Amino acid sequence: MTAFCKFAASLITSALARVTLEIFLPLTLFVLPFAGTLLMTAAHAQSGPITNPEPASDELSKAETMVIEHGTVTFVVTTNVPGLSVKGKSEALHARVLMHRAQQGVTLERVEAWLPVKTMTTGIALRDQHMRQDIFTASGADVPDLHFEAGNASCAGVVAGHEAPCTVSGNLTIRGVPHDFAMALKIHEGATAPLLRASGDGLVKLSDYGIEAPTQFGVKTANEVHVHIEFPETAATAETGGAR
Repeated sequence: MTAFCKFAASLITSALARVTLEIFLPLTLFVLPFAGTLLMTAAHAQSGPITNPEPASDELSKAETMVIEHGTVTFVVTTNVPGLSVKGKSEALHARVLMHRAQQGVTLERVEAWLPVKTMTTGIALRDQHMRQDIFTASGADVPDLHFEAGNASCAGVVAGHEAPCTVSGNLTIRGVPHDFAMALKIHEGATAPLLRASGDGLVKLSDYGIEAPTQFGVKTANEVHVHIEFPETAATAETGGAR
């Protein structure tokens, strides 16, 4: 009798387990997808809509051009006489700059500047004549303009209301002879308008151009000439054509 009871109990337990599985398994498979959907909906509502983050952009803007008139050039060269130096000036520096703006500053795609030699004066007419003859006259008796050309200078920090340094490297041509030359500029952009002004310094070595330091009455100039430039505040306009 005991063995029979155990066998009957085993059959009942197995039947109940099979019935439970047949009832709850379809129910579980039916409910789980809806439960997952509800959980995802709740999480989405709590965190807000999913948006694609916009990366910080530093893309270059459209090209702009600055045409600069009446920039100023000053130069100083020491001599073999202590305390004596030769100074000169011109207010006829012209330049054309092709540039792009970005969030972090500006990129100077092309810089071109030129200066008529005849506009450079030292305050003494005879000395000016000797300067043009000894330094700036080419072999064919021509007196070509001084010419500077550079490109691809990145000037970080040149943004509205701020001033930032920028080194521009290119070629300076004197009496038709080009040579590497760099200017250490400081560029300032106006706070309320796209106006820029710049100043800079450079060092010209006469020997780089095959020029012998001039001598007059026992006074000889040094080989190195310190050059300083000033570009007045100028507006940049949208580029509509090629560079000069």
